[in-house]
Amino acid sequence: MAKYQLSDVKAGSLVGEIHEDTVEFYHKGELCDVDIKYKILPFVESDALHKRMNNNEDVAAEWISKALVDGKGKQQFTEHQVKTTFIQPLANAIFNKVWGLDSVKKAVEEQTAKKKKE
Repeated sequence: MAKYQLSDVKAGSLVGEIHEDTVEFYHKGELCDVDIKYKILPFVESDALHKRMNNNEDVAAEWISKALVDGKGKQQFTEHQVKTTFIQPLANAIFNKVWGLDSVKKAVEEQTAKKKKE
């Protein structure tokens, strides 16, 4: 488990960290994957997106466009590009990753497996 100091948080070390991952999705009945780089958005941005999402506003394309970056942190897609060039399974898979839903699912699976062992 990684441990951070509040002084690191205060210095902004968690904001804009670039993460690399592989996202799986189905296309034409076949399992595919794509390597992505993404950054975790600062609270002020993600909180605003959450609030809009909770008000039934579609924010997925905007969130994806703000999160996908290159190795230097430069945004890779505009919101319009996400809407017009991504297929639904790919957008869903990437959104789950950048929103953090994958992490929640993984934690629940680990807790469930741990309880089964006990």
